[in-house]
Amino acid sequence: MDLNTRQSGKRIHLIALISSLPWAGGCISGSLASNTDRHTLGFHWSDAPRQMLYVGETVEFDFVLQDMWRQFVPPTGLADFCILTIGNERIESEPDLTGHFRFAHTFNQSAPDETIDVRATAFRQRGQRDFMKIAGEWVYAENPFDDPDRKVADDSIRLTVYETLIELTIARPPDDLDTESGVLRIRRSDGSIRSIYIDRPHRPGFTITESEPDGYYQVRYRPSGNELNSTGTTEVEFVIHDMAGYPHYATTTLETP
Repeated sequence: MDLNTRQSGKRIHLIALISSLPWAGGCISGSLASNTDRHTLGFHWSDAPRQMLYVGETVEFDFVLQDMWRQFVPPTGLADFCILTIGNERIESEPDLTGHFRFAHTFNQSAPDETIDVRATAFRQRGQRDFMKIAGEWVYAENPFDDPDRKVADDSIRLTVYETLIELTIARPPDDLDTESGVLRIRRSDGSIRSIYIDRPHRPGFTITESEPDGYYQVRYRPSGNELNSTGTTEVEFVIHDMAGYPHYATTTLETP
């Protein structure tokens, strides 16, 4: 997908550098999108108002201005910066060369079934900015001679947090399994492969139960947010050798809600 184009369902945002039109007197709104939810095949963004988020996932956000026809409006002369608020956290961004406001955030403190509201608000700066970041903290820069920064447009997304447990079964062979030989491979759509080994105190990994009465081993692993594809499906393969050296396989496909 072209970085200057964003499509999702009912809305299309096109880079149309027609800044000669009188935007200041028209109807300007905002559109916030993320890369974490299902979106049209071949496109990177979803602007659905409710989206799914995996525990610990790093999410990219994109905010643009749009006119009454939901076409892209360049921010030049309209908005100087944008604030993304996630709970009590605040991230500031200025427009990039394409006129988009870009953000990224890792949801390390998220928990399954939690809902998180994310809001982006674009401002026109008037005098000194209302807030300044000092020693890692946002501080209100009170100045009686400055007018407050003017809000131009905003939009929000509500994220619902989920988590997936990988569960696989392996039949017990006559020569039993060499648990140390097991490798769980998570294949991402970008071609990268994450290899997971048996859980150890110094190396978190998959667990494998002793053979159950039905003659099967249970392999379990709870992946992190950035080990799975944020949309679509993720392919998982497990291979382990028995004491005679023969390999045994199990596979599954994980669906993204």
